[in-house]
Amino acid sequence: MSSASATIVPGPGDTVLKVYPGSLDRETRAALEREQAALSGIASILQVDEIGKLADGRTALRMPRCDRSLATLAEPLPVQDALIIGETVARVLAAAHRAGVVHGSVSPGNVLIRHTGEPVVADFGVALRRRFPRDPLHGLEFTAPETVRDQTMDERTDRYGLGAVLYLALTGEPPHRTVVGEQPGTRIHRVLTEPVAPITRPDVPDELVALVGELLAKDPERRPEDPEARLKQLHRRLTAARAGIPLDLPAEPILVLEPSRPEQPPPEAAASKRKYVIAAAVLAGICGAVAVPWLLSGSEETPSAPPPTAAPPSSGVAIQLAPPVDHETYVELSWTANAELDFAIILAEEGRAEPQVILTQRTKQRRVDVRPGLRYCFQIQGSSPQGTYESAFQPLRGAVCKH
Repeated sequence: MSSASATIVPGPGDTVLKVYPGSLDRETRAALEREQAALSGIASILQVDEIGKLADGRTALRMPRCDRSLATLAEPLPVQDALIIGETVARVLAAAHRAGVVHGSVSPGNVLIRHTGEPVVADFGVALRRRFPRDPLHGLEFTAPETVRDQTMDERTDRYGLGAVLYLALTGEPPHRTVVGEQPGTRIHRVLTEPVAPITRPDVPDELVALVGELLAKDPERRPEDPEARLKQLHRRLTAARAGIPLDLPAEPILVLEPSRPEQPPPEAAASKRKYVIAAAVLAGICGAVAVPWLLSGSEETPSAPPPTAAPPSSGVAIQLAPPVDHETYVELSWTANAELDFAIILAEEGRAEPQVILTQRTKQRRVDVRPGLRYCFQIQGSSPQGTYESAFQPLRGAVCKH
């Protein structure tokens, strides 16, 4: 058996074909179509454009061309950039799991970068993995022990894959290093039994080291169920620390589920407000025919200018967010600005205590996955060396939004 069950070949236009070595039976085809339908409204997934068949009967999936992946990483990333990638993967996995779809093989090879610099996750679903199984040694250093042992693929194995992705991003190495000349049986035994070496990089927060270690636990029951929330909190803390924002102040909620009472107006003390500042780390990506160097923000040890402060209204910079276009499982956001800024979407969801921050760089439109029936508030923040700027909030489904 070859090391991989599928090959990538150029497709029409700016697409590629992922070609599998045989045809699909009716049951596999139906399962694959169900998976793709469930994933269709989730942002940051590399969607399959078409499921087809070549002249020789082999199955081919057509998808957008984006050849650079985290697997091309040659050295560790700055902590902020690793968190951006980890948070994206965690959010996508959580959304897919809620939709009833397991990825089945999360690894650096299927964490890709769009030409906009946005990380996306590819190769979702277990239907094709079961129809065209890979050589057990393929990607062994990133594979959950239970998958190696008996081909288990579930939400817990996906969390192990998230841990493996974070481990590579923070160390530049897989959780289990490849040993030249090692016999396959010895290699498999080592992955199944030996613990992963802890991350010793001094600038990685202890909490992040602990989270990666928990995700890479041999026992699936020990892997945390909500890594997305922990990664968001870590990212927020590091971003706020770099911007000089204290996090021990009470925050006034963005999304208010009941109308405010005029007779009891909320206090407007400065200590009751929180600014969510865009992280300086910006992913830069390019899609092409060959792998290119990984371009990210500079190392965190590099001296930098003082963080931008919120600009006064007199600055003349304005951001206008259009009303969200609701598609039940996702919304379309678009905005304008009269200055060159790096943007982020602030998303507050009904039932969540903390807002989500989605970096978009300099793009001015984004599709964001949402849950049917819940209320949301959206805001756009823009950042430049001169300051940080905000749009007004836009509500969705009758939400009451407060600054």
